[in-house]
Amino acid sequence: MYAKVSFSSVNHEAYIILYYQNSEISSNMMRNGMNKRALVILGSLMALALTGIVFLAQISITPTDTKIINILEENRRNLLGIVGVVGAGIARDENNRTMGIAVYVDDAIISTQEIPSKMGEFRVYIKDIDEASDFEKEKMLIRNTHYHLLKVTTDKEIYQQNETIIITIGNLSNENFTFSNSVYGIFFERWNGDSWEFYTGVVGLQVITYLKPKEEGKITYHLGGEAERPFPSGKYRVISKGWLEHNKENINVWGYAEFIVQ
Repeated sequence: MYAKVSFSSVNHEAYIILYYQNSEISSNMMRNGMNKRALVILGSLMALALTGIVFLAQISITPTDTKIINILEENRRNLLGIVGVVGAGIARDENNRTMGIAVYVDDAIISTQEIPSKMGEFRVYIKDIDEASDFEKEKMLIRNTHYHLLKVTTDKEIYQQNETIIITIGNLSNENFTFSNSVYGIFFERWNGDSWEFYTGVVGLQVITYLKPKEEGKITYHLGGEAERPFPSGKYRVISKGWLEHNKENINVWGYAEFIVQ
C-alpha cells in the first residue's frame, strides 16, 4: 500500500519513508502469520504425541481381572486334570474387590496338596463347591462340565463282614467315559475318624475300558475276600475315577458311594 504524495524533493523523501514503513509492516504481518501456522502445527504434533503416550500406557497396564483370566486359561488343563477340581474363577471379598483366584472343589474327594497356593502373582483360595453361591458358580471362568455325571451306587447302605457288595457305575453324560482298567478304576477308602484314607484297590484287567453315554457297568466284590483286607466294622466308600476327551483335552470324572460295614 502506497501513500499518494506530490513528487517533489521533500515529498519524494516522504514517499520513500512511507514505502519502507508499509513494507516493514507487511513483513511483520507475514512473519506473524507464519508463526501462527507453525504454532498450530506444533500444537497438533504435541497433541498426537500425547495421545500416543496415553495409548501406550493403557495397553501396557493390564487390568487385574484380565490377568487372572489369562492365568486361568493358561492353567486350564492342569487345574481340570486334578481329580476333585470343579472349576475356578476370580475370588472377591464382600465389597466385590478382587482378592485372587478361587478354585472350587469337591471337598469330599479333593487332595488340596495338588492345588498350588499361588498362580502367577495371585493367591489361590480353595472353596468347597457345595458352599459356593449360585452367583459364584455362574461366574466360574473354567469348569468341569461333567461334574456329577459319573454316578456310583451300591445295592445297599449297610453290609455285614464277608458279604458281597454290588457296585453300579453309570455314565449320565452324552459322551464316552474312559477308564484305565476293566473294573472302572474303582477302589475303597475307609473313614479314620478325621479323614478318608485309601483302604484297598480292586483287581481288574489293565485294559482301557469305555462306558458309553447312559450306559451302566456293574462290579461284584466280596467284602473281606482278601485276608489282608478283612473290612472290619466302619464307614467306607467306593470311588470310581475315569476321564473323557473333550475339545482335545482330557477331563477327569469321578463318583463315589458311601456304605457301612457292621
